[in-house]
Amino acid sequence: MIKISIFTSTRAEYGLLYWLIKGLDDHPDFEMQLIVSGTHLSHEFGYTVTDIENDGFVPFARIPVLISDDSPPAIIRSSAMLSMALADYFSREKPDFFVVLGDRVELLAACKAALISRVPIVHIHGGEITEGAVDEKVRHAVTKLADLHFASTEEYCQRIIQMGEDPMRVVNSGALGLESVRKGAVWPLEKVSEVVGDDLRDDYFLVVYHPETCKEEEDVKPLFEALSRYDQYKKVIIYPNSDAMSRTVIDSIHAFQTDYPHQVTLVKSLKREGYLALMQHCCLYIGNSSSGIIEAPAFKKPIINIGKRQHGRIRSEATLDVDMELDQLQKAIEAALSQDYLSRLERVDNPYGGGFSSQIIIDVLSGQTGKSLAQKRFHDLEF
Repeated sequence: MIKISIFTSTRAEYGLLYWLIKGLDDHPDFEMQLIVSGTHLSHEFGYTVTDIENDGFVPFARIPVLISDDSPPAIIRSSAMLSMALADYFSREKPDFFVVLGDRVELLAACKAALISRVPIVHIHGGEITEGAVDEKVRHAVTKLADLHFASTEEYCQRIIQMGEDPMRVVNSGALGLESVRKGAVWPLEKVSEVVGDDLRDDYFLVVYHPETCKEEEDVKPLFEALSRYDQYKKVIIYPNSDAMSRTVIDSIHAFQTDYPHQVTLVKSLKREGYLALMQHCCLYIGNSSSGIIEAPAFKKPIINIGKRQHGRIRSEATLDVDMELDQLQKAIEAALSQDYLSRLERVDNPYGGGFSSQIIIDVLSGQTGKSLAQKRFHDLEF
């Protein structure tokens, strides 16, 4: 059997990985070991390891490293603890592959441990651009550490190859997040209303904003000022990820909730099926999450992307891009709710594939061995 380790540290990336985890767990040729860390084990961020367990998965290893502090020294210390714990895990278990997704900063620590332990790294969602986040550098660094790549569009595949990776090891799998949409793994409106504690039959905005980690400070007052001017809509607000300055954003969310308690429904964390339900039934998706770029177009919803966090990422024509500036935000909201804009949404195509990613990845991994990936050569482009 092929022993394969999958690393997850946040609710968002676990939701994307769900069908891949399930497919590998059910496959007779794989021994799947799930490594759980980060916000999954933090009560402050919803202790989402319980969601993993409720899905029927038993974490093989739990690595609690999150310090209740989003300062750079705290993040560095957390990363050091993760590397040490994974060093012991790799030495003991010797997996054939180590699977990581995305660009969160803790992946540097995780992949360093795998690299030194000579465990081949499988990277999903490489080649993308998000210039407003530190994650931009992390993603490309992980690409150079990785041995096998699954990208979400052909353009991203070409960017990975441009970075010197062997084209034979780069696969266009599409975006994992669209698989739940294709399979209809979305809660009914009644269930998500019950879970979040509010009647969502009323019109609402879905708000998901994460810090722009390339900035020295984060000011989200224009966003909440703009939202306050649309009191006829409820605001369902999702907690940000555990990034530098995330607590600044959380404090602003709580202040907005205090000022407008009847407008706000605050959600710390939610299972993937519930999050997609919120997306499916909202009147407007506003924030700067990658899910607004990748998954929201599948539901033909108006999308406002704020700031530079996702700058450079491929997007559909449904996306309206604005700065964190009150006048721009108001104009974008008016445009997104206009009949002219809404009538164009049905013709929008999603550039991130058809939702078959997990099977593509499993099929490729079935034909690989760790030894076949041991030697990595730099691929030069012809000029």
